[in-house]
Formats: sequence, C-alpha cells, structure tokens
Amino acid sequence: MQIINRYIAKTLLIATFFVIVIVASLSFFISLLGELKDIGSGDYGFMQAMKYTLLSLPSTVYQFFPMLVLVGGMMGLGMLSANRELIVIRTSGFSIYKIMTAAMMAAFILILFSLFLGEYIGPHAKFIADKRKDGEQNSGQAVATASGVWMHEGNNFLHIDKVNGVEHLEGVTRYEFDANHKLLTAYYVQYLDYVHGRWLLHDVVKTVFTNDHTVSQKLPTDTWNLSLNPNLLNVGVVSPQEMSLPELLRYSRHLVANKSQASSFQFEFWKRVFQPLMTIVMIMLAIPFVFGSPRSVTMGLRILFGVIVGFTFYILNALFGQFSVVYQVSPFIAALLPTLLFAMVGYIFLLRL
Repeated sequence: MQIINRYIAKTLLIATFFVIVIVASLSFFISLLGELKDIGSGDYGFMQAMKYTLLSLPSTVYQFFPMLVLVGGMMGLGMLSANRELIVIRTSGFSIYKIMTAAMMAAFILILFSLFLGEYIGPHAKFIADKRKDGEQNSGQAVATASGVWMHEGNNFLHIDKVNGVEHLEGVTRYEFDANHKLLTAYYVQYLDYVHGRWLLHDVVKTVFTNDHTVSQKLPTDTWNLSLNPNLLNVGVVSPQEMSLPELLRYSRHLVANKSQASSFQFEFWKRVFQPLMTIVMIMLAIPFVFGSPRSVTMGLRILFGVIVGFTFYILNALFGQFSVVYQVSPFIAALLPTLLFAMVGYIFLLRL
C-alpha cells in the first residue's frame, strides 16, 4: 500500500512540475514581449528587459500556483486513468479516500515548495527586478537604498525616508546647491503631498547657509516649486508582492497606526496565509473530476477544464481583493471566501462519488 501511495504522489508531483515548467516558459516569453514597449526608456534595453522578466518569474508562478496545482493534479490522475492504472489500484482495495490521502502527500510537498517560492525567492527577486527597472528607466535620477530613496533634480538632492504612494512622502531632506556646488539651503520636512501640480510641505525646518553663519526657521506649511515628477518615486514604492509575510504584517500595522489605507497589504497577507489551504482544495477538486468523468475524456479536455476553473479562482481572488479595498470589506473574509467557495464545490462533488 505504501508503494501505491508513493506512486500516486510521485505521478501527481511530476505532472504538476511539468505544468509549472510549461507555464513558466510561456509566461517568460509573454512578459518579455510586454516589456518590449519600455525598451529605450532611459538606460532600459533588451538585456535589462530579459533580467527583469527572469527576476519577476518566481512571483508570477506563485500568483498562479493554485491553478497550476489543479491542472497538474488533473493531468496526473488523468494519466493514471487513461492507462487503466486507477482501475487496478481500486480493485486492489484502494478506496477513493485512500487515493485522496496519497494525493495529500503530494499536496504537502507542493505546499512546502510554494512557501519557499512565495516567501523567500519571489518577493526578493520581484523587489530587485522592479527597483532595477525603475532606476534604469529614470537614468539614475532616483535610487532606492536600504535607508531610503535619493533623488536628483537640477541643483537639488533629496533624501526620502518613506514613500507612501507616489504623492505622499515622509521624512524628506532637501539640499539645494548653486552652480558652483556650494550648499545654499537645507530643508527637513515631516511629510509632504503632491497637490494640484506642486508639493505642499508640513512641519518644515529650513536652514539657510551664508558665508559666516546659518539661519534656521520653522514653518508649519510651505510649498516647493520643484518640477519633480511623482512617477520617479515609483523607485521607492514597495508593492505587496515584493514583501514577505512578516514584512506585510509589520507594514500593515504601520499603515493602520498612521491611519493610512492598508487594505491591499492586509488582503495580500491573508491571501498568502490561505495559500496552503488553496493548494489542498485544488488537489481535492481534481479527484472528483477524474473519477466522475468517463475514461474517454481526453487529456486536452481535462487541461482545458483545469485552466478554466483555475482562472475562475484567480479572477475571484482579484475581484474580492478589489472589493476589500474599494468597499472596505474585511481583507480576512475577502481572502477566505474564494477558497471556501471552491472547497464547498469540491466537497459536493466528492459526496456524489
């Protein structure tokens, strides 16, 4: 019985990893074609587009992982059914429940793989890819570092502690030089907003440098006439996909404490938490479809059905994510509902078997 368990699990794993390789290859070429429109922007060339696409690939695979598990499960069980191996396994005393237990062994390994991909490789690779691309497109005018973002605009150099969206900055220091590289003025601003084409400053400390002394003054508000393009600040914006689970939790709490919009980060956190449950549900969905359909059903039809169901799940996830942001639905409920819905459908199909 242990040999049969391992054989079923191995078949499912091989089929799933085969699907992952195929989809990752297609995704690479499709993403690379999408990057061609950005080639020539600043220092962003074809080799940079190749590197960006490769570094973004683990995050893309992780986003579609539940769908890939479903297709791989259908393909693996479908091969066993097409070769009449499932009939032999059933007549040897293996019930559907035992086959499902063997499939869960494969699901456990896939869960470990998805956690490694989604928490260690994907976010860091995506972060590096986005920052490199943003830096290359603006020709070094903005650079993200571990301590914040440095920007250069004319004779001004700015250091930004936190970029909370491209129109709200916190902890900004500005150094203004003349044509001879002599420091004229320094500013420190608690936070500033981009409003109606100009930067509105709050809680400003302004220091003017002369030949023999300095003059400092505090201002509650002020404005800057810098022609700083907010799009350059994308180099300092961190998306939820670029964060690990602990980072998402910490940043969500930080946004809530500062009364900022945190729904997208909270939703991404709970979606990651429920990702292992999604994997189990997708394996569970593959079993009734294979056993409940005739053996004459072709492999292509099984794959097509798996892709349709997987994309439906992906779209529902994205839809509930937008609901949580726009209509302030609980991110916990929004992330859990699609998984519960598909789990109920799978359970009903299993009962019919």
